[in-house]
Amino acid sequence: MTLRPLPVPPGAEGYLAFDKEAGRAAHGRGGLLEEARAALGEDLRLVHRLDRITSGLLLLARGDEALRAAHAAWPTRVRKTYLGLARGVPDADEGTIDLPLLEHRTGRPWLLERALRAACGPDRTARLLRGEAVPGVPPLPPPARCAVHPAGRPARTLWRLLSRRGEDVLLELRPATGRMHQLRVHLAAIGHPLRNDPLYDPACDPAGPPPFLRAVRIVWEDPPGGPPGDRLDVRGPGV
Repeated sequence: MTLRPLPVPPGAEGYLAFDKEAGRAAHGRGGLLEEARAALGEDLRLVHRLDRITSGLLLLARGDEALRAAHAAWPTRVRKTYLGLARGVPDADEGTIDLPLLEHRTGRPWLLERALRAACGPDRTARLLRGEAVPGVPPLPPPARCAVHPAGRPARTLWRLLSRRGEDVLLELRPATGRMHQLRVHLAAIGHPLRNDPLYDPACDPAGPPPFLRAVRIVWEDPPGGPPGDRLDVRGPGV
């Protein structure tokens, strides 16, 4: 891959935007962050993550101060927009998915146990972690997966139908929270998974085309260094 930073608006010199390819990791060995640091400086930091299957806009911060500013703004002043190709045609043209998501992060297993203890108590948590069935409680997601679950954290996704493509639909997706695999799990939960999502599409065809999920826009209200009411609007290539 040849690193080609995308243009960012004036005043955003502390950030670099890239168009990540689908199938490539954002971080770790061989990831985009590693290549960007080697080419453009070791002070680059990953502001957010994209799943390996997801292509599109990825924002890096130059230095810890810029990273802290982005993380402080991310929950309330940053809006992200994606495009996704989902299986089947929804009954409505737009909607909101409000379903809690339980993340099974292999690198931080204590987060799963803590969430379960808070929601289910220590006895049922122990049984769930042993793989036992507990009446009234869904099973846990496998490692490195996420699932709709009453012990999960609140998660919200807004979607809008853009066009029909045969038996599928192209959706605009706007996550209001940032959970692991949120868009993928939410779409599967309403019966319209990303076509050929290897983790969440029950009808995935390994010989078929890869899933399509693309980050196309980041809007940051009141970014650092700008006047009140300013907006940082970064857009990546579309479909």
